[in-house]
Amino acid sequence: MDHAHDHAAEPMMMVMAGVPLGLYLVAVGAVILLSFFATEWLGPRSTSSRRSRWRVDLTRGRRVYRWFRSRWFQAVPQMLAVSLFLFLIYVGLFGSRVQNLTPTAVWTLWWAGLIFAVLVLGSAWCFICPWDGLANLVSRLRVAARVDTLSMGLRFPHWLENTYPALLLFALLTWLELGFGVTTDPRATAYLGLAMAAMAIVAALLWDGKRFCAHFCPVGRICGIYSSFSPIEIRSRKQRSCDACTTEDCLNGNELGYPCPTGLSLKNLDMSVMCTMCTECFKSCRKHNVAVNLRPFGADLLESRSSPSEAVSRRGPATDHAWLAVMLLALTLFHGLSMTSLWESFEPGRWSLLKWMGQVLGTPQSVNFTLAMGLAVGLPIAVYSLSCNLAARWVANGVSGRQLFTAFAYSLLPVALFYHLAHNLMHLLAEGGHVVPLLGDPMGRGANWLGLREVHVGALASDQTLWVAQVVLVVVGHVFGVVAAHRIAHRLVPDRRAATRSLVPLTALMVLLSITGLSLMHMDMNMRMGRM
Repeated sequence: MDHAHDHAAEPMMMVMAGVPLGLYLVAVGAVILLSFFATEWLGPRSTSSRRSRWRVDLTRGRRVYRWFRSRWFQAVPQMLAVSLFLFLIYVGLFGSRVQNLTPTAVWTLWWAGLIFAVLVLGSAWCFICPWDGLANLVSRLRVAARVDTLSMGLRFPHWLENTYPALLLFALLTWLELGFGVTTDPRATAYLGLAMAAMAIVAALLWDGKRFCAHFCPVGRICGIYSSFSPIEIRSRKQRSCDACTTEDCLNGNELGYPCPTGLSLKNLDMSVMCTMCTECFKSCRKHNVAVNLRPFGADLLESRSSPSEAVSRRGPATDHAWLAVMLLALTLFHGLSMTSLWESFEPGRWSLLKWMGQVLGTPQSVNFTLAMGLAVGLPIAVYSLSCNLAARWVANGVSGRQLFTAFAYSLLPVALFYHLAHNLMHLLAEGGHVVPLLGDPMGRGANWLGLREVHVGALASDQTLWVAQVVLVVVGHVFGVVAAHRIAHRLVPDRRAATRSLVPLTALMVLLSITGLSLMHMDMNMRMGRM
């Protein structure tokens, strides 16, 4: 069944007005002006500073540290998450297809709210992940004990030891979510959840470690790369103790704790991209040399490294991480575009891209969506690649466009993250209230738990408040991106003039991307669930 076609055939679609023209123009002006401010004032200050030493160890107390070492510390919240997951699967499969809690809980609350949780708590989702919880339960047969797993211990394919599988699954998930009506289909939502759980379980039984978490899970890898901006990190307390360690139990595991599921060692851990916050290192480290730190926002992105040459080697993003960052930006912008009337209009007689493609090409809606999605996602990637190659020519000191593509990718993360937050804020505030009556009747069978079925909350904030918040988020992300690009350039290129020249095309690109995000929010949005 072509769900996208059915969706387009609906007689009515509620629309939310976009950011007003005046506010939009003010935001565009702020993006342009603050680009110069960030480069001329914040940028030079940052390049002269060393890695900030401001850290607050949140696990300093003995009682708190014992909690983190306890196997129940993760097992209890993870099993609660498993119970909620199984409940939503049951509701999605056997409840009403019209009034059903599962799509709203998954796509409006969890999927939209997840990015806000990452901003504050890093990869905390991975800590309670129900897919990983089910995999642990099946492969270990114990909830809170260090036991040998049932894994077959097969050799993991070397060509899959990267994040490209997760990137492909994220693109596929976006295609299903936006092109085939999955966000409003309780059965499809449940099947997707079961598919993720099945992949986690199969991976745990085939290979040692958490190969699903490290290489396949799009949610975990998104959380991981965005957590570079989070104020929470897991690091060693004293680097000297780690340097003197010969067993690296945090990496290899012991009778107290499992090996790090993503192959990290506290000896050289300086970025949170692959950390799942599973706390196994707390359990395995005999020296009690692990800490959960509170740190400045964006520390992984903005703090300088030890030498310029390392910016594109061990301490810079790997190529697969760079591609994940770039694709996150492209797919997030596409998500916003796909909700505008420019992409698909439900108003008779009004032009939209998908309508035009159907008329000109005569192809089905699914084909038109796929072709247009490929173009919309590929365009910003191509422009970014062009900017990096142009910057490499202007630098003229042996740095290639490919190196710049990899090194500058993390500077796009704040732009992607804060546009992602701005877009998701619309879902949470405009559509989040829909969950209340569904909590009273989750399966749509006439129940009235706690008298909530007739409670209609409506929008959680006024349109004016939402518009201002969205604009502020986009502008803040833009400034962070420009500053990050400035720091990367001056770490990578020793010659200050050459580094500044390399920033010109990248800064222009960031201005273009931020204005594109603002323009998408200026357009009217087709609401996924209508408006109350």
